[in-house]
Amino acid sequence: MKLKVEVLACDIDKAYPAKTYTITASDGRSVSKDLCAEHAEPFEEWLEETGPREEPQPTPTVTPVPVQKPKVAAKQTPAKKTTSPRRRPKITSLAEIEASKQG
Repeated sequence: MKLKVEVLACDIDKAYPAKTYTITASDGRSVSKDLCAEHAEPFEEWLEETGPREEPQPTPTVTPVPVQKPKVAAKQTPAKKTTSPRRRPKITSLAEIEASKQG
């Protein structure tokens, strides 16, 4: 089983855990940086000045997904026709035909 784990590390000193901070200028330019608590201090101070902090969204949990091997289709034999077998005609003698006419 293969398990893929992504860890967000600081862009400056590669420490983790880190948060992503995005700054957007009024002219449309923006920059995103992943920063640890130490390097994010100035940004956190600015954010605290803006008011109460929003609740952080829960970190998604990693759930291993089992890898299934593709099933190989078994070779199928051609299906037999399901038509009814032909019925043989009843063989009757002349005497039986004449008797059926009389009766």
